Amino acid sequence: MNRKKEQLRELWTRYKSLLGQTNANRAEPSPQAKEAKELYETQIWPLTKEGFTDRGQERYAASFHTVGTTPEPVILSARALDAEKVYLLHTKDTEKLCERIRSELGWGVDRVKPLLVSRSDPEDIYRQVREQVDRINPAEPVAFDPTGGTKAMVSGLAMFAFSLAEEGRVAHVYYVDNEEYDEQLRRPVAGTEFLKRLENPRDVIPDWLCNRAKEAYLQGDFSRAKKNFIQAAEREDKAHSLEAVLSEAYESLDSAQFAQAKAKLEELLNLLQKHPYKQSPLAKYTDAIAAQKEGLEAVIRLADALSGKERSIAPLAEPTTAAWTLAALDFMATRRLDAGRIAEAVLLRYRALEFFLQHRLALRGLDTAKPDYQKLCETVQMSLEDLQNKYQAERAKAGLKSEEKLEQKTAVDFVTAFFLLRALGDEATLAVNPNKLVGLAKARNSSVFAHGFEPPKQGMADDLVHVLQALVEKGVLPQVAYNPIPLA
Repeated sequence: MNRKKEQLRELWTRYKSLLGQTNANRAEPSPQAKEAKELYETQIWPLTKEGFTDRGQERYAASFHTVGTTPEPVILSARALDAEKVYLLHTKDTEKLCERIRSELGWGVDRVKPLLVSRSDPEDIYRQVREQVDRINPAEPVAFDPTGGTKAMVSGLAMFAFSLAEEGRVAHVYYVDNEEYDEQLRRPVAGTEFLKRLENPRDVIPDWLCNRAKEAYLQGDFSRAKKNFIQAAEREDKAHSLEAVLSEAYESLDSAQFAQAKAKLEELLNLLQKHPYKQSPLAKYTDAIAAQKEGLEAVIRLADALSGKERSIAPLAEPTTAAWTLAALDFMATRRLDAGRIAEAVLLRYRALEFFLQHRLALRGLDTAKPDYQKLCETVQMSLEDLQNKYQAERAKAGLKSEEKLEQKTAVDFVTAFFLLRALGDEATLAVNPNKLVGLAKARNSSVFAHGFEPPKQGMADDLVHVLQALVEKGVLPQVAYNPIPLA
């Protein structure tokens, strides 16, 4: 956009008229040609610069411009982008124009830097620009303007810029376009120039977006997958993206938003029943999707039962509910391990271990939040004294000291739950080496600030998995998992 457009239109008409009066066969420029040149240099070009109001979308650490035989577009874009450093990619033929560009910008040599590049080798441009970009903080945006220069220069710079965006950097590509082009003079009509940002083809072409979405999905980055699937569907004018709905379901599951995850799987199942989507590759996984939805419903019922005013551990004793809950915890822990977030994964694994022990006690009617030991003894037909003695004996086997009587415990932690279950003859806990669990408990305590804060390590996560697997194997739970549904 140019706020001097109307003034420039009048001047352009006069400029074109003067050039129309010249004779191309003359050996010397005609008076009209000289007047036209003076008109352009003293009025048209200064007004074009002054009135050019376009600006870039960011504050850029650097901008890179290919310099062709016409310096005006470079000057306009450099002024508009206003980067902290400006790099002029030129050949030997256009080297002399760099000084004019710097002079008209009015910026010093520290800010405007010429870079000599090959006129026909895109790889040379890549190397030259890469060297400069690598010196810039990756968090800072950079801009590229391939308006001028040879075809190799233009394509080399544009390809580098778009590939840089794939590295996660903010890299914008601009082009000085025009609303009107004078075919007779073979140049843009002054005042109609504007700065146009070019979209990265990878962000606008549906196939590329889908491929990037699938790659993110396989990596467990369901948020990015959802975003790209939605963009691809919008580019194709599709009302829905089944893959985006599925990705959002797993995104919600990963953040323990079980109700939202269930709603998304339900939405997906409903869409798969409609005519446009019945032939989707996801249709053959309808049963697996329905099973995961039902699993989430069980998890939600359990959460409601344990957090409601009338607390009930009945769902906690259901093997299928326990299995799906453990599967949800495993899904979240696995995602975090894959992302290198070991501390969070370990925390979730501990929660899974604790939950399994709570499930085993719930099978015997004991609520670990409000333990009724007398009722437990009646259920298992054992005296409280015998239970106490067996409990202390199991602790002694692991080298632990005798502690307070069970009936004095107002809540049951996972170490107490483990040895209490062993005292009750529980097959699952008897299959695990008690020293292994004690070691895990100590490692957990060491990871707390008050006890020294030793960051959890991968080995701790692996040990938790092994203990959980041994417990679940003997616990006779259904084999279920929130394995992401395969994409075509």
